[in-house]
Amino acid sequence: SIPIGVFRDQEHVDSYPHFSSARPGDVIFEDVNDDGAIDAKDMVRSDRTNVPTWTGGLNFGLRFKGFDFTALFQAAAGAQIYIQTESGTIGNFLNSFYEDRWTESNTSTSTPRTFDRGAEYWASLPNTHWLHSTDYVRLKNIELGYSLPSGLLSRVNIQNVRLYVNAYNLLTHSPDMEDFDPEMPSGNGQEYPLQKIINTGISLTF
Repeated sequence: SIPIGVFRDQEHVDSYPHFSSARPGDVIFEDVNDDGAIDAKDMVRSDRTNVPTWTGGLNFGLRFKGFDFTALFQAAAGAQIYIQTESGTIGNFLNSFYEDRWTESNTSTSTPRTFDRGAEYWASLPNTHWLHSTDYVRLKNIELGYSLPSGLLSRVNIQNVRLYVNAYNLLTHSPDMEDFDPEMPSGNGQEYPLQKIINTGISLTF
């Protein structure tokens, strides 16, 4: 089903085809076949799954005098996933949902009213309101190092001293995934989040 907004008030509900239990703050489903009713005939098949149709990466490095720099970018596109948390009686709402949700004082919004998990028809019925693109670009790995001049090290019988700092999963750009990692296997938010890791150290070769 294809949502096209949120009912602002009862007048808005009455002006457009809707389920019999519809009320202000509910998701509006598009009357795709324009027959004045919202039913199974208005369902549209999606041609994308949660598996990306394109994946790629870019790895490059630079050296200048004693400095070295490497970076690895990875990306994926063409997948989508339903984001549906256990919000309501057993879980909290996402802050992004809560701040933009429909209320009687915030009727011009594309985010529906609060609800209890899948109790509402528009929450349990698969529809594109909950469907998010998982396209992303991620700076997977980045490292900067500096090797001390060999002339300084020969006096103390050390072949090489390298200082470095690196980071993993430092930056991720995913326009449609504000609250979750785009590579998570499901959309309920119950997976352990991806960690950003920063290391620094010294490498010695005798």
